[in-house]
Parts: sequence; C-alpha cells; structure tokens
Amino acid sequence: MPHTTGKITVRELIDLQSHLMLESNLVGQFNHFARECTDPQLSQACQSLARSRSDCFQQLAKHTNMNMMQ
Repeated sequence: MPHTTGKITVRELIDLQSHLMLESNLVGQFNHFARECTDPQLSQACQSLARSRSDCFQQLAKHTNMNMMQ
C-alpha cells in the first residue's frame, strides 16, 4: 500500500535490501550456470535470465535510492 508522504519505512527498506541481495545472488548464479553449460541454448537462456535479473536489480536499486531521497 503506497504511503501518502512518499517516505519509506525502516521495515520497507530492510525488505528492499533483502530483495536486492536476492536479485544480486540470482544474477551471479545464472552467470555461473551460463559459463558452466555445455549446451549453447541452455547457456544462452541462463545469460538471458541473468540480464533480466540484473535489470530488475537496477530498477529496484534506482527506486530505492529515489525513495530514500524524499
């Protein structure tokens, strides 16, 4: 539920930080899987997933920084 003040609570910040850590771990794991795969299609799929999770990480980090500035 959005806040009318636009400020982030401590609990929300902790949850966002946890999610950022999860996204970062997923990017690392998918990149590792992509390097280790011998099947080119599977390697490409893992690279695609890593890029997707990296994009999510970037967007979440950007919104977190914007919310903290308000």
